[in-house]
Amino acid sequence: MKGDTLSRYQARHARLSAGPAPVGELLEAVGDVLRRSDRLGTEGVEEALKALGRAELEAWVSAQKPQALQPLLLRAAEESMEAALGDEGEESDVWRASALEGLSARDRAASAARALSTWEMLKGPLEGDAASARERFLGALGHLDTSLRPRARWFIPLNAERRAERDLLDPVERPGAWWFSARAGCDDLLASWTGKPLKDPEHLKDCAGCRADRAETAVVDTPPRRHLTEDELWRLDSGEMGGEEKARVEAHTAWCGECAQAVLALEEGDAAIDEALELEEDGLSAPRAARDSRADAARRPGAARLPEHREVLEERRDFRVVLVRERQKLRLLVQPLGTRAVTAAVFLSPGRPSLKPTQGPEGLSFDLSTALATGAHAAHLTVQAGQETLERDFAF
Repeated sequence: MKGDTLSRYQARHARLSAGPAPVGELLEAVGDVLRRSDRLGTEGVEEALKALGRAELEAWVSAQKPQALQPLLLRAAEESMEAALGDEGEESDVWRASALEGLSARDRAASAARALSTWEMLKGPLEGDAASARERFLGALGHLDTSLRPRARWFIPLNAERRAERDLLDPVERPGAWWFSARAGCDDLLASWTGKPLKDPEHLKDCAGCRADRAETAVVDTPPRRHLTEDELWRLDSGEMGGEEKARVEAHTAWCGECAQAVLALEEGDAAIDEALELEEDGLSAPRAARDSRADAARRPGAARLPEHREVLEERRDFRVVLVRERQKLRLLVQPLGTRAVTAAVFLSPGRPSLKPTQGPEGLSFDLSTALATGAHAAHLTVQAGQETLERDFAF
């Protein structure tokens, strides 16, 4: 396994000298090599970065939306659990491979960030709007890691593959790459929950993370199968939930990516309110009465922030197609991933006009709610990015 993983990175290293590549691919490949330089060396890295122009790099930085990694990692968590709890075989292998791709997406973002930093050391720092875009990019990655690193137990079923990836990283890189390294030795936590034989019983006694996880799940025989209700999310957010019930919620979100996303959304909402308070104290925000009104409204049960459920329908080099299910709304998102312009159209049936998209911070959005109300349950999508075209029928 480790040999196959190493060969993959060696091939990426070799491609650095193969000629021009899209900015994102080049940065990811350079960063992959820099973060594994003990194994791969750094031949060709400096030349590849020096050949990358400032305008190209600035355009790439401005187009980055690392927040899109969160639903990807949450989906990877669900797939990791499917691989662990299902029967061994081809289906389990499919779940495992798909979950690992989610972790690899986070790792590629880390590599791009490392290459970006090295480019600035070679050719001078970014300035103005590009520097602000760089800070947003790095800050969003940091926020994502703060939210998800404590839940690294989701990926324990992938530990064999994660260790192979971790061990190829330079030692200084491993602690930060939590998606490969955090809880990578906690195989027996999963075994203790599934009734499989333990490989190292002493680990469960010595590992603080495993002890905490087992204590949290000890209050229930099995994590609840149903999703968290709006009332439960409200009481959790308002601090009215008791300790035993909070432990049951924690046990459930250890395995349910959809409910974990709901809890993360609550935490992010609280963080935004706290940030508004800090800005006000510095004299930068709206008056306190207006801020209190917004905060109170955000916390009312009628305005509970149940997050949307996202299903990635298609992912290409330059774009991603996501079906977003909200409480009373259904949307199709076409998210740009590179620097190429992306256009898209959605047709509900042959001969009918296409749905009109709206442009937002995540890309092109098509509202399918009205179509759903008329009884439509399928549509045809066309996406164009450079020379690449996607034609796909999808159900909703």
